Amino acid sequence: MASNTLLSEDPFHNEHTQHLFEAIDELRSCGADTDIGSLPELVIVGDQSVGKSSLLQSLTDIPFPVASRLCTRFPTRIVSRRTPNDDEVIKISLEPGPSDTFGAFAMEENADEKAARLEAYRQFAYSSPNMTIDDFKANVDQAQSLMGIKHVVTTGDGMCTIGKRNFARDVLKVEISGPNRSYFSILDVPGVFQSLTKDLTSDEKVGVRDMVARYMQPPQSIIICVASGTNDLANQAAFDMASTHDSALKRTVGVITKCDITQDKNQVLSLAQNKEKHLNHGWFVVRNRNPGEIEHNISSEEHRSRERAFFDSDPWTDLPESRRGVQALKKFLADLLCKRIQEVFPTILETIKHRQTVTSSDLAKLGPARQTPEEKRTYLTAFAQQLHSLTSQAIRGRYHGLTRDTLKIRKHIREANDTFALKMKSEGHCVAFQGASIALEDRKKQGTLIDGKKSHGPVASVPSSFPSGNGRFAGFVEQTPKNDAGPQVPSTKSLEFQALPYTSEGSLQMKDYFHHICASKPYDGFSPEELRLSDYLQEQSKPADRATRGGFGSSLSAVNANAQPSPSIFSNSLGGSGHSSNNASTSTPFGQFLGSATPAQQINHHHWSTRAEERSSRIYTWIQEEVNNSRGVELQGTLNPDVLPALFHRQIVKWKDLATSHFSMTTKTVGTALKDAIKTACESDDVVAQKIRAEVCQAQIAAEIRGLLRIRQRVDEISSRHLQTQNPLFEEQIRKARLARFTAALKRYRSMTLNSIRQDGYIADDQMVIDMRNVTALFDKIHMSNAQNLEDDIHDILKSYYELALRDFIEYVNQHVVESYLRDPDGPVLFFNPTHVSQLSQESIEELGAEDADVVAKRKGLQETLERLNRAEEIALKYT
Repeated sequence: MASNTLLSEDPFHNEHTQHLFEAIDELRSCGADTDIGSLPELVIVGDQSVGKSSLLQSLTDIPFPVASRLCTRFPTRIVSRRTPNDDEVIKISLEPGPSDTFGAFAMEENADEKAARLEAYRQFAYSSPNMTIDDFKANVDQAQSLMGIKHVVTTGDGMCTIGKRNFARDVLKVEISGPNRSYFSILDVPGVFQSLTKDLTSDEKVGVRDMVARYMQPPQSIIICVASGTNDLANQAAFDMASTHDSALKRTVGVITKCDITQDKNQVLSLAQNKEKHLNHGWFVVRNRNPGEIEHNISSEEHRSRERAFFDSDPWTDLPESRRGVQALKKFLADLLCKRIQEVFPTILETIKHRQTVTSSDLAKLGPARQTPEEKRTYLTAFAQQLHSLTSQAIRGRYHGLTRDTLKIRKHIREANDTFALKMKSEGHCVAFQGASIALEDRKKQGTLIDGKKSHGPVASVPSSFPSGNGRFAGFVEQTPKNDAGPQVPSTKSLEFQALPYTSEGSLQMKDYFHHICASKPYDGFSPEELRLSDYLQEQSKPADRATRGGFGSSLSAVNANAQPSPSIFSNSLGGSGHSSNNASTSTPFGQFLGSATPAQQINHHHWSTRAEERSSRIYTWIQEEVNNSRGVELQGTLNPDVLPALFHRQIVKWKDLATSHFSMTTKTVGTALKDAIKTACESDDVVAQKIRAEVCQAQIAAEIRGLLRIRQRVDEISSRHLQTQNPLFEEQIRKARLARFTAALKRYRSMTLNSIRQDGYIADDQMVIDMRNVTALFDKIHMSNAQNLEDDIHDILKSYYELALRDFIEYVNQHVVESYLRDPDGPVLFFNPTHVSQLSQESIEELGAEDADVVAKRKGLQETLERLNRAEEIALKYT
């Protein structure tokens, strides 16, 4: 079949362009185009029966059996090259098609069957200096059998059909070389069809379109779109696909076939002149062999002569000669292919190196293959070492290299411990102690109301300088946070003195005056009641024109133990007549004042009243109830030994739940960190990571149970043991509490006697003089009743012991429960280490270290890709 297809002005005439052509062909043959992107290629597309096979025969001089449509069921790549010193040779081979597309045409086979098929492809090879149509048909039949395509064969029993499918994605490669050949390469794909038959399914229709689109999409592909001159262009689907994948039509070349049998030459001529469908590379007209010429098997030279004579007639002479005939088309396509190869080749080596780096990195992430038990144990040991390093850093607070915030275990544990300590101090008790307060910084963290600022959290008992809601005055009250609309308690510190609240008649109202003093006088260590009462008495004792302003009656010019009260001292403020009987008690904002009492007695009664209000908080009610419920054979004023343990045990009932909640939150935080740490250490193998997480989860459950048992045992131990401590702070705190009570008693006494004493001489603010005429009042301030002294002692002892026990419990939970959970060698954080792996049984190693099938397949694919890239690098370097 030797013939002369040598092009005049061959673009591949020099050694450089020939090397580029060979490099592209070798890169494609080794499959590099799958890995580095598309390589320059001519792709011929068109609908079925538009004459593509005849055009291929004219372009390549290969005897395609055009009438049988055998070459339209799979891609066919034709490569032509010039070998001046060798005889003409034709080679036929099979290459696996792209594995990422054409799912409809994928072979249903297992790994062994696929390997056998590929080996059969490698064994399939035909090479001959001459090839007839029958030779070509026989080779195509054999290739179709290997690809599993349905086709009719002749056997001893007659004709039969073999194969299971109509189309395949694998590529039949035909190489032709010789001294009279030109460098040329083109890919033919199955024709697009629109109508279905009994042998063609809708899935196959879609599959063919996908296959054609796959070869049209790459930007380096030059699309040769073939249209029949006998059909309307609007009805030919291949051009619609070309418009989709080459929207600007800058890399599409139009070819019109069957020009010799068209019924509308003018329409074809208008299309060829680029008037109907404008293409960047324009249109060509060709004349294929007609059925008679095919039957007589005319030579290529004879066909080109007849084609030339046809287009030298009207109306085809209206077209430039460079746009008429197969030879003009072939020269144009060769020039276009050479130009594109020269543009692309300089960047190919760079692309190959980049893909090598990426593929090597992906392969390294998978780790070495693990087939033997030793390889699996080595892999698990390396993983355990990395995981142990991450978790050790995390619990030591060394965060270098830890990009995820969740891995900063120590940071999150410290925050949780601080929150737990604050919560225990603010919520750990059932009833707040009298005068109990948490640290200033702790209160700010909780949003407590401080210095008049709004609070959103719990507020401990703090001194109040305002009267309680029932109008009586208490030294300490349990405050609760106010909402935005409610009143807020202002500070009594550093407020400027304001105008006194006189009535319209000039009378100073007692209740208003007390509110005024509370808001205007700085707190100097006296209780709020002492400030109010002493300031009121001093104000009333001033000799100002009280009588002219009305006021509360006669002025209180002297207050001492022997002075008699004025009958009308509270008459205006109470709306009374200004007189009271000696036996009647008078209702005042202070409570009940005895009309027959002396001023000192009245004051003394008031302080007992406010003292009683201080003692009316819930903790004292609680103490009184427990004392009453525990009364036995003890003497009056002495304590049943069961009272303090009972009160203490009732105070700590929340401890177990609070500690359990804190510990559970801690384990959840650690669990999240471990999940991320395992993912970081085993990033490329999700299956192994999942198995390790299951192992860690088991250790976490066991460690959590141990921690919960420690909390329960600790609380049970605290609840069951005697109230004993050797901590010197215990007695020190009780001493401070008693000193505070003693100091407060002295201040109350000093406030009561201050005015009468100052009449006799100057008394400094930090001094006190005992009025021996009223020593009983001093005694009553210091030594209350046995019951009251007992209740105060119970309160102070219980508070001191509780605070010490609370501190110890917080320390125990944070150190012996939480910290032990973190550092437990058998716990979830540290147990999976190289030592643990070395002690695993062979069965456990096999189970944990076995590779997932997907990972094995992925590694094999990456290894194959890397091999192709390495081969591509050799090719590129050889031709660079």
